[in-house]
Amino acid sequence: MITATHTDFTSLPASGISKDEVAIIFEQLRSSDKDGRSSFSERWMNDRGLLLDDGALEVVKAAHLAFFTKNSSSTPIMKLERELVSWVLDLFRAEPGASGSLTSGGSESLFLATAAALAGFQDARAGGEHEEPYEVVIPQTGYPTFEKYSRYLGYTVRRVPVDDAFRANPKEMEGAITDRTFMILGSMSSWSHGACDPIPALAKIAEAKNIWLHVDACVGGMLAPFARDLGRDVVNFDFSNPGVSSISVDFHKYGYSSKGVSGLFFRNNELSRNQPFVFDGWAAGLYRCPTVTGTRSGGAIASAWAVARYLGREGYQRRAAQIFKARDTIVEAVRTNPDTVLLGGADLATVAIGSNTIDISAVSAHLKSMGWSIGDLQAPDGFQLVLGPIIDSYIEAFVDDLSRAVETVKVDRTNHQRGDIVYSDEIVSGPGSLLGEA
Repeated sequence: MITATHTDFTSLPASGISKDEVAIIFEQLRSSDKDGRSSFSERWMNDRGLLLDDGALEVVKAAHLAFFTKNSSSTPIMKLERELVSWVLDLFRAEPGASGSLTSGGSESLFLATAAALAGFQDARAGGEHEEPYEVVIPQTGYPTFEKYSRYLGYTVRRVPVDDAFRANPKEMEGAITDRTFMILGSMSSWSHGACDPIPALAKIAEAKNIWLHVDACVGGMLAPFARDLGRDVVNFDFSNPGVSSISVDFHKYGYSSKGVSGLFFRNNELSRNQPFVFDGWAAGLYRCPTVTGTRSGGAIASAWAVARYLGREGYQRRAAQIFKARDTIVEAVRTNPDTVLLGGADLATVAIGSNTIDISAVSAHLKSMGWSIGDLQAPDGFQLVLGPIIDSYIEAFVDDLSRAVETVKVDRTNHQRGDIVYSDEIVSGPGSLLGEA
């Protein structure tokens, strides 16, 4: 009988181990998430019985494996990328001349959109008088990537208050724009509260001021078109708004691909011309790269193409219908419970929950103890669920567990000490830590 234990090695062992021992170590690492609730964070692709089983998971794994040795410059991967970009531009109701490319994730897509917008703004002002630094104007709920990359690109970020539903306030956004503003942002939807910003209103502002509007649809871009197909009331976020310059979308979310593949799409080639990096002084010839990462995973790109082709529009609609079944059931449970309130409108598949009567962070802690992987919120206190196509039994389980957690907190008024809310995957100590700790 083969046994193995996982050890944090300080140096690479001299001899290897068998593939069976590797498999045992991996299964031990996965052993804590046999219940679907404990794997809830894998809300888009999951092999623990949490999600609707339509065969997509096996398609994704097979596609990734078939091309895991390839990179984005291989001929078959370039063909798959071209087709996937074309499909999404059609979904986003783009006109001829629109363009796009695949990236490693949403943060890279946002970086490239910002860099292209800034370069275009600087080109338009070349030779003229201008005051630096340039600015990006975003809603308070916008993703932190814009601050993250401001230190690389040298701009500043101005965050603008949102309305009571956590959506961008167009008047506030317009009032914050100055002659140094080169981009404004709308989210579809925001990660924190699942709020879809009023993209048509923001697009009109962008068009009137001749300013770049980027739509961060990394979360909802591959869900909203199919929600619209189902007759759901969805904000019009795509290129049918003349003021929308670019859109980002993550395929490893509601596109259901393997990690990590995202996409950045432009209204036209004039806007996209500043995305690629070009260098012609290299001994190996002209160097041209459309993304930050030189090598992109052929396996990830193949998986995104394969699952899209496998599901088709009807398959995405089926998954969307199950997601909204979960969303509607949970929203109804929140609204009918006197001790919970909906934070925002749960516009797509993110449900944010707060309370005016009890310690909602204690409710969150109880749900986590039951196995649910959920995200805490601050200002105001709350927590959120980003839903995938979870099956009926887990929809019912969550509603029941939420009710039990609320009742427990009502009875047990012990002061709950919530720790800091941190959204990070950084190693904080030992090998791999960037903090200098031993």
